[in-house]
Amino acid sequence: MDPAQEVREMIGKLQDKVEELTRIVNSTLSKVPGFLDWIVDKLIDGWNALMEKLGEFWDWFTDKLSYVGNPFGLHAASVSWTEDIGGKVANLVRDIDDSDLLVDDKWKGDGADQYRQSLDPQREALSSINSDFASNISSALSTLMLAIVAFWASVVAAIISVIVGFATATGAAVTVFGLPLAPPAALGGLAIGVGALAAGTATLYASAASARGTMSSTAAGVQTWPQFVTG
Repeated sequence: MDPAQEVREMIGKLQDKVEELTRIVNSTLSKVPGFLDWIVDKLIDGWNALMEKLGEFWDWFTDKLSYVGNPFGLHAASVSWTEDIGGKVANLVRDIDDSDLLVDDKWKGDGADQYRQSLDPQREALSSINSDFASNISSALSTLMLAIVAFWASVVAAIISVIVGFATATGAAVTVFGLPLAPPAALGGLAIGVGALAAGTATLYASAASARGTMSSTAAGVQTWPQFVTG
């Protein structure tokens, strides 16, 4: 499933819980006798704090769902770098095995000896394309893919925590004396949810920075083709 779609569905469930809590609170408030005005005052203070924090929670989603990322595309690109580039280079390395070359059987003399001496540097240069370039890029893409998946998993977990908090608050709000306990219960779920969002975001940013650093520096470690072959 599309991560953004899954999050939207969870948001819809949370909105239903918020509406349910509001409905139950209003229903119970109508039953509060006049001599228990302190319950109403305490509820109003808690409710205002709850709505403020809930607004901050909603604000976090304002732009996040517009750039979900593409973990499936990143995975495909990672596999391509490993198989289509690294794999083909590995095959070329095996092809430059001096035991399989005709130079061993047909070519003799100083020229043949010098060429045989160039085989190891050629193999090392080709191996470097695989180990120092293709493999590193594949690893960076894979790291970013996993980070995006983990990020959206943390978002879903955050929403679930808030839903549980509101469900608990709704259970408390069905009785008059439970009304003051409803906002703190929902606020507790919100606090856990906000913590999960912060942790998921921090992990995503750190992984993205690591992947960017790997990809920007990976070419620097690639061995150049032996000069005596190219020159």
